[in-house]
Amino acid sequence: MTHGILGIIACPMLEDELIYSLSNDDEEKDIYVLDTPPNGSLRRKMDQKGVPYKVMDEWDFMNCNSDIDRSRFSVAIKMMDLGLHAEPKDLMKTIEDDMVMLQGRVDAVGLYYGMCGNYGWDISKWASEHLSYPAVMFKDKEGRVCDDCVGVAVGGLCGYQRLIKEFTGVMLFTPAVATNWVDFLAASDMMKGADRRRDTKESLKEILELCGYKSVVQIDTGLEDRKEFDDATKEFADYMHFNILQASPDYADLGPAKKLYADAKALLPQ
Repeated sequence: MTHGILGIIACPMLEDELIYSLSNDDEEKDIYVLDTPPNGSLRRKMDQKGVPYKVMDEWDFMNCNSDIDRSRFSVAIKMMDLGLHAEPKDLMKTIEDDMVMLQGRVDAVGLYYGMCGNYGWDISKWASEHLSYPAVMFKDKEGRVCDDCVGVAVGGLCGYQRLIKEFTGVMLFTPAVATNWVDFLAASDMMKGADRRRDTKESLKEILELCGYKSVVQIDTGLEDRKEFDDATKEFADYMHFNILQASPDYADLGPAKKLYADAKALLPQ
């Protein structure tokens, strides 16, 4: 029987994978969502899927002023700001700083991020050198860290390479990217140097035109409502005057999501 506290640090772009794993784990557990501003979408989806949880004040948790019973299996989730993607090095430092602060508060951490521009970043190796607890992040079946949320969705490096060979020079949309496309793209490399006084969507449209993008491809992970996925993609495509393409269903691969949760849970006392 699992016991202890599994800490989760997650990007909103990968909350679907987290909810999938939590809802498919039959073991009894207590789930706590730290009350940070980016947790709204996660809580809405957990409510929709009937995943029980409690909201916990972040200050109380970080100051060990909580009533979490370590003899039980508990999951404490901290959602991070999507805007961290704008600067990969800032993203890495913020996450590593947060993980240092979690010492004594968790028994292991599952990091729901890819490398996100931080080539060679493997949190499990860093944690073994700097922390008092172990940590894991998304990896493919070959043990390679997944590049980003699209890499996670297609099973890792091999799926990603196949995808970009078939769909060169197009936007790549998973359901989570589609339903958050303005915020997601606004935090991307292409928006660096954009005039922040202008309308964000207009700036995005201008930059995508300059980059020569004309199409968006949908990669259906099966983890969100298909109608919401289609409606959000259509909103983007209509605004940008893009064509909508479809990746074949065999691209979707839940392997990294299943592996991360299983690996993280296995780090806890049994």
